[in-house]
Amino acid sequence: MNHSSTHDASSPDASSDEGGGTPDYTRRILKGGGSVFSGSLIAKAVGFALQVVLGRGFGKGLYGIYSYGLSLLRIVRELSTIGLQNGVVRFGAEHSENEDTAALKGTFLAVGGLGTGAGVLMGAALYLAAPWLTEVALSNTNDPLVFQLFAVGLPFYVLTYLGSRMARALGKMRVDVLLDSILQPALFLLLTGIILLFGWGFTAALYAFVASTALAAGASVYAVYRLFPPLFSSLAPTVDLRRLLRFSLPIVGVSLASMGLARADRIMLGPLAGEEAVGLYTAASKMSVQLRFVLFALTAAFSPVISELYHSDRTDELARLYADTVRWIALGTLPLAVVLIVFAPDIMAIFGPEFREGAILLRVLAGAYIVVAGSGSVGHMLQMSDHQDFTFWVNASMAVLNVGLNWILIQWYGVVGAAIATGTTHILGNLFQLWGLYHFTHIQPFRWNLWKPLVAAGASGGTAWMLFVQLASSGRWLIGIPAALLVYGSVLLALGLSPRDQAIADNLWSELRARLDT
Repeated sequence: MNHSSTHDASSPDASSDEGGGTPDYTRRILKGGGSVFSGSLIAKAVGFALQVVLGRGFGKGLYGIYSYGLSLLRIVRELSTIGLQNGVVRFGAEHSENEDTAALKGTFLAVGGLGTGAGVLMGAALYLAAPWLTEVALSNTNDPLVFQLFAVGLPFYVLTYLGSRMARALGKMRVDVLLDSILQPALFLLLTGIILLFGWGFTAALYAFVASTALAAGASVYAVYRLFPPLFSSLAPTVDLRRLLRFSLPIVGVSLASMGLARADRIMLGPLAGEEAVGLYTAASKMSVQLRFVLFALTAAFSPVISELYHSDRTDELARLYADTVRWIALGTLPLAVVLIVFAPDIMAIFGPEFREGAILLRVLAGAYIVVAGSGSVGHMLQMSDHQDFTFWVNASMAVLNVGLNWILIQWYGVVGAAIATGTTHILGNLFQLWGLYHFTHIQPFRWNLWKPLVAAGASGGTAWMLFVQLASSGRWLIGIPAALLVYGSVLLALGLSPRDQAIADNLWSELRARLDT
C-alpha cells in the first residue's frame, strides 16, 4: 500500500476544516454513534442504578465480593470468545456490505457455536477451580458458591456478548447496545430489587445474576434471528474458518491484555487488601470509566468504517474521520472529566457515606481516562487495519507492567496504589498505540482545533474548583456542577465551531427539523 498520500492527509494542513455537506461516512458514524449514544444513556442509567443498589444494599464488603467475581467472569469471557467478538464484526460487516448471505450465515453460526462451546468448557473449569479461588483470592469468604454461580452463568454471558457483536456487524447499533449493556443489567437490577424488597440475602442476588444471564442469552438469539432471518433457514452456509480464526485468535491476547489492564487492579486487591478495598475501588472505577462513554459510542459506529476505508485504500479519508472522532470525543468528555475530578467526594458518596473516602481514587483514575478518551479509537484503528499483532504486544506488555506495578504499589500505598498503577499503564499503553498507528499508517488524530475544548475545560475546571472550595459541602455540587457545565458551553460558543463541525451541525439540524415537520 502506498502511504505517501496518507501522510499528507494526516498533517494538520491536510485536514483543514472545510465547509460543505456532511460526507456519507461522517453521517454514518454520527448516526450510528448517536444510536449507540442514546442507547448507552439508558445503559449507563441502568448500570449506575444497579451499582448504587448493590453498594447501598450490601455494603463495601459484599459489593466487593460481587465485583471481584464479575471481574474474574469478564476475564474468562474474553478467553471463551477467542477473539470472535471482533472477527464477527470484521467479516460480518464485509459480508453484509457485499450481500453475501451464505457467508454471513456461516460466520454467525461459526462464531456462535465456537464461542458458546468454549464458554461451556471454561465455565466447567471455573466451577471446578472455585474452592481454590475462594481460598486464595477472598480471604474473608469461605463459600465457593460465589465463583460457582458465576461459572454457571458464563456460557450465557458469552452468547449474549457475541449476539451483540453480530448486531453490530449488521449495523444495528441500538440492538448492539441493548444486548451488550442494557438487557442483562436491567434484568439483574429488577431481580435484585425484588430480593432486597423481600429481605433476602446476598446469595439470592447471585442466583438472580445467573437467571438474568440466561434470560439475556435467549433474547440475544431471538434478536439476531429477527435481524437476520436466514440464520435458521435452509440456506447452506459458507465460512472461511481458517481466515476467521487467523484474524480472531490473536485478538484473544489483545482482549486478555486489555482485561489485564482493566481488571488486574481488582483481581490483585482481593488477596492483597481485602474485599472492602475491592468494593471501594470498584465504585471509583465505575464512575471514572464513564469518561469512555462518548469514545465507546463513536467507536462502535466507526469500527466497520475503519475496515471498509482501509481495505479500499481510502486512507486519507480514514485519517480525516479519525481526527474528527477524536475532536468530538474531546468535546463530549472534557466537561464530565471536570465534574468527576472536582466533585469526587460528593459523587462517591452516592454509593453510601462510607464510599466518600474513595475520592482520591476517582481523581487518579479520571485523569488517566482523559488520556484514553483523547486517543480515540486507536486500538480499533490498529486492529481493523490488520495490525492486531502490534496491539497485542502493546497491551500484553502493559498488562504485565500493570500486574507488576499493582503488586508493588498496593503493598506500599494500599488501594491508592492500585489506582496509580492502573492509571499509569493506561496512559503508557495509549501513547504506544498512537506511536504504532503513525508508524504503520502515518495516521495521527490531533489537529489544531483541539485547543478550543481544552480552553473551555480549563475555564470550567477553574470555576468548579473555586466553588468546591468556597461552598459548604452539603450543596456545593448542586451549584458547582451546573455552573461548570454552563461555563464550558459558554466558552465553546464564544470560540465558535470549526467550519467542518458547523457544516455537520447545520446538516444534522436540518435533518432533525425535517423529521419534526413530517
